[in-house]
Amino acid sequence: MGSASATEEPSKTRSGLIEMAAAILVTAILLGLFWPVVLDIWRYSFDDGTYSHAFLIPLVAVYVLYDCRKQLQFRQSSSIWLALLIICLALELLFYLAQFSLPTRALLPFILLFSLLSIFKHRFSLYVYSLVMIFATPIWGVLSPPLQHLSTNMVELVMSYTHVPSYFEGNVVSIPSGQFEIANGCSGLRYFITSLFLCLLYIYFNIRNLKKAILFLVVGLAGALVVNWIRIIVIILIGHETQMQSELIYDHNDLGWYLYIPYLVLAFYLGAKLSDAPTTSKLSSVAPSSSPTPRNVAFVLLALVIFSPSMIDWPNLDADKLNQPPAQLTSQIHPTLLVDKYQSLEQQQLQTEELQLQLWLYRFSGLGLDNKASYYLNEVVPESLHVNKTMVEENINYVYFRASSNRPALLAYAYANSAGLAANRSQLKNQRFIEVLRGQRKSAILAGSSLCLEQDCQAAKNALTEQLQRYASSPSLLQDPS
Repeated sequence: MGSASATEEPSKTRSGLIEMAAAILVTAILLGLFWPVVLDIWRYSFDDGTYSHAFLIPLVAVYVLYDCRKQLQFRQSSSIWLALLIICLALELLFYLAQFSLPTRALLPFILLFSLLSIFKHRFSLYVYSLVMIFATPIWGVLSPPLQHLSTNMVELVMSYTHVPSYFEGNVVSIPSGQFEIANGCSGLRYFITSLFLCLLYIYFNIRNLKKAILFLVVGLAGALVVNWIRIIVIILIGHETQMQSELIYDHNDLGWYLYIPYLVLAFYLGAKLSDAPTTSKLSSVAPSSSPTPRNVAFVLLALVIFSPSMIDWPNLDADKLNQPPAQLTSQIHPTLLVDKYQSLEQQQLQTEELQLQLWLYRFSGLGLDNKASYYLNEVVPESLHVNKTMVEENINYVYFRASSNRPALLAYAYANSAGLAANRSQLKNQRFIEVLRGQRKSAILAGSSLCLEQDCQAAKNALTEQLQRYASSPSLLQDPS
């Protein structure tokens, strides 16, 4: 009896701090080796109001790890998780080099999970620690359009029962006092993400019954959407009653949180009713002591280094530092082109016998996730352009418009990489996915404009087409002139 208690005592008193420190160290190494991806997540998550909860995620993750530290145990042999890690790393590197932002961001928490499962024995808490990072990852924007559409429909339904006359055209609400736009920020996405995150975390710590967990999750998500609908309706009603003079119309985000926080109190009051008493096994479960296996750790670290974006793009870990600030282009016939995140810009003015052509060549480094011709804010065509018609021929876009002098004019543009011209961003992405396997990452945007001599702009079209194709066939197309 004495010898048995002596052997059990170390496992009962084991703190698990070594295992916790090892998990945090692996996380830190991973974040350093994937710094360009981490930097991208920081810019589009931590600096975005939709993800205002993101600053809490690292603290929550560390607390989850601390809570389960005594159950962590080092793995003593290789496992299938290492193979899954290598597959994820290969996909991550391919998506990164091809500059596919969403899958690159989404895979990073899974790489962390498989790295930890390759070093530690399987524990559900490792899933929570790793995948909680998803809620700070800017991949949730795909839900914004359907939530925006749902919000518009529900607000329209409720407004039909009020005394306020309202007319809905798309996502624009017209009332006698003015207009409101139910934009992407009004979709309720921020409340939806926050509620999903908090509900899942509460279920992990407090609810063991599946039916109770589903009920709490449904109530939590439905309540978040309802709060957003109430916020929009209240803003419209206040705008009507105050003739659009109330400050709440302009501080509508604050109003949302004033409504959302009391709702959270009620939601977690329900959660307390559904909670299960902590079981004895959960409170006292302590894994026996173990030592890290150098081979497993070495395999994981070697895999992370081999597929590391930081190692590939060293020393340019922040590709944005290579960019030029958006130039104020001088053009007398149209506003500034909407292009950003480019490494260099080449401008030319050519004079033919009858036409004056303006040409622009934007070159993109291909480093990081944003430095690409297909950057989501690169629409090329100015928003205020008075467009008459558009057409595409031989992968070149032609935009017929009226210049400020009311004369007919033509804007021609195309995307380009080492595979040639592409008419749109989708085509460029498909080409880039293939070209990156050949080591080609750079891209460009070619654009040119001219006033037309006749109404059909045929002469201007021929001249611009010749110049853009000449650029596209030039060996220096993707070469930085510096």
